[in-house]
Amino acid sequence: MKRLLLAACCMAATPAMAIDFDIEVPDQNAFDAVSKDLVDAYSYKALGPAEATGITGVGVGTFATYMSADEDAWQRLTGEDVSELGLVGLRAHKGLPFGVDVGAFYGWVPTADASVYGGEIRYAFLEGGVATPGVAIRGAFTQSTGVDDIKLTTYSVDGTVSKGFAFLTPYAGAGYVWGDVKVQGGFEDLLDDASVSHARVFAGLRLSAGFLEITPEYERIGDNDVFNLRLGFSI
Repeated sequence: MKRLLLAACCMAATPAMAIDFDIEVPDQNAFDAVSKDLVDAYSYKALGPAEATGITGVGVGTFATYMSADEDAWQRLTGEDVSELGLVGLRAHKGLPFGVDVGAFYGWVPTADASVYGGEIRYAFLEGGVATPGVAIRGAFTQSTGVDDIKLTTYSVDGTVSKGFAFLTPYAGAGYVWGDVKVQGGFEDLLDDASVSHARVFAGLRLSAGFLEITPEYERIGDNDVFNLRLGFSI
C-alpha cells in the first residue's frame, strides 16, 4: 500500500522524484545497471484487465509508476542521488472489432526534462463474459525523448487473464521485456550500448464505479518491484 501511495504521489510530480539523465563519469558497469533500471521502470505497463472493450469501447485516464533505483549506480554514472524512478502521464485505449484493443500513453519523468511515450495492441482470444474469463495477448513498445545522453527503447509481449465480479475485476499476467539503451551526447566512444531482457509478472485490480475506474497494479520485472496506478474512466 505504501508503494501505491508513492505512485499516487508521482502524479503530483513531487521533488523527491528529481532525476538527472546526464552522464558525468563513463562507468560501463554503472551504465549497465542504470539501463536495467530504465527498462524496468519505463517499459509498457498493463494497467487493465484482459477483457475486450468492443468497437464502442474507449477509455482515458492518468497514471503513475514508481520503482526504487540502484542508487549507487546512478551516483557513479550521473553524480546524482537517485534512489527512485517515477513516471506520470496520460493514457488512452480504444476497442476495435474482433477482440482487438489499441492503446497509447505519454508520460513525464517528474522534475526532469525527460518523457516517455508508447503504444500497445492487444488481442483477446477469449473476450470474457458472465461465466468466462477474458484472456488476451499484448505487444507493446516504449520510447524515451528529451534526453541528451541516453536513448531508451523497449519492446514487450505478455499474456493477461482476468474475471470480473460486480464492480471488481482482478487480473494477472506474465511476459517478457527487451530494452535497448543507446549512448548519445558524445559518450559513444567511451561506453557500449546496453541490451536488457527481463521476464515480468504482474497483478492488479480494476475497481469501477459507473464510468470511473481505479486500477492499482504490482509488477515484478527482473529483480525490481514496480508499483503502478491508473485513475480514469471507460465506456
